[in-house]
Amino acid sequence: MTPVFEERILEGSEVTQTLFAFGLNHKTAPVEIREKLYLDEGEIDALLKKFKETLSECFVVSTCNRTEFYGVSESPFIDLDYYKGLLLELKGAEDTVEDEYFFSLISCAACQQLFHVATSIDSKVIGDSQILRQLREAYVTASNAGYSGKVLNQLLQRALKIGKATYTKTSIHDGATSVSSVAVELGIKTFGTLNGRTVMVIGAGEMARLTTEALVDKNVGKIIVTNRTREHAEALLAEIKNDTGIECEVLDFCDYKNKLSDVDIVISSTGSTEPILYKGDFARQAQKILLIDIAVPRDIDPAVAECSNVILQNIDDLNVLVDETHGRRLKDLPKVKKIVVEEMIEFLTWYYLLPIMPAYEKTGSKPSREQALEIVRIKEFLNHNISEIHKFAAKSGGDFHDDLNSHFTLIERLRSMKAETFATVAV
Repeated sequence: MTPVFEERILEGSEVTQTLFAFGLNHKTAPVEIREKLYLDEGEIDALLKKFKETLSECFVVSTCNRTEFYGVSESPFIDLDYYKGLLLELKGAEDTVEDEYFFSLISCAACQQLFHVATSIDSKVIGDSQILRQLREAYVTASNAGYSGKVLNQLLQRALKIGKATYTKTSIHDGATSVSSVAVELGIKTFGTLNGRTVMVIGAGEMARLTTEALVDKNVGKIIVTNRTREHAEALLAEIKNDTGIECEVLDFCDYKNKLSDVDIVISSTGSTEPILYKGDFARQAQKILLIDIAVPRDIDPAVAECSNVILQNIDDLNVLVDETHGRRLKDLPKVKKIVVEEMIEFLTWYYLLPIMPAYEKTGSKPSREQALEIVRIKEFLNHNISEIHKFAAKSGGDFHDDLNSHFTLIERLRSMKAETFATVAV
């Protein structure tokens, strides 16, 4: 339903670029729901192209743990159901994904969410070493296609900056900090040690690379890598630094099911949209085997768990495992949150400056001396009233329409305060 605004909010207002976000992630939806809305590169382009018809800017990041959209609208009437509907229609999930799995955020809260993603404190594994790269790649995709603009460029560049700062100023990334490495830790927890154990890695992407690196670090007995394109599997093993003499083998994809009885652990992370392993593949499993499915959509049919001697774990099951460096990383959470807050203050000052900045500043024309002084006074005024913005940020994240109304109320309050301030100065 389209929200109804008070007339005074819209009356005489200039066009306001409203930042908003919606989506789902590991905190709001289980893997069986997230996998239904995972987007590949082609789907992202198709969806953003559709979004851009009614939005001035849009961006999406889709990983195994989240599909999140960030948009900028020049209309005060943001029909969130319309954009959700486009996503659900594209994925054919209208009847299977309920609204309860989505989050929706306006301005300050949307900014905070992206900054939490960039610094990895919103990740399943806090300190996740993959998310910053994934975010950067998603931004490059949106920027190159012309989907991002003034607001999202500013927001994303700041997000990437503080994401990088967490590596140099905190210890939050120390230790095993990826889903892949936690999967390897789960193997150790199950078997006690990986010495003498054979692990099959299915896939040859970034997750598979991180998995093989973690296996080498843990001195596994043997690594078997299989992928639909054999050359990619060979390239992956060639890149891995292996000074320990661990036996490694590349297996043709058409043969990997015949070798399942010879391995102790399978870690799967392909880009398949359908399962590649089913219950029938383990009907005669004679010895214990651990299957770790870290792919989204899932590679292994859940029914496989019913087979004898099979332990099946998916990406959400890894929540139960806390690696030995987890506590040390958490000690730096306050430091990371401080970085986020400081950057939020700078971004929100800039963001809420846009609707109250004089027109000549927005056009890029060179202001006169008097106009330059006015701009300085406006910036000082906004900095002095930043607490108003943070009060809004603290209470946002509830009902989307209520938050949208609050957003415009805040802008009008700022405009009113500015008018009073400059009327006093003029007198």
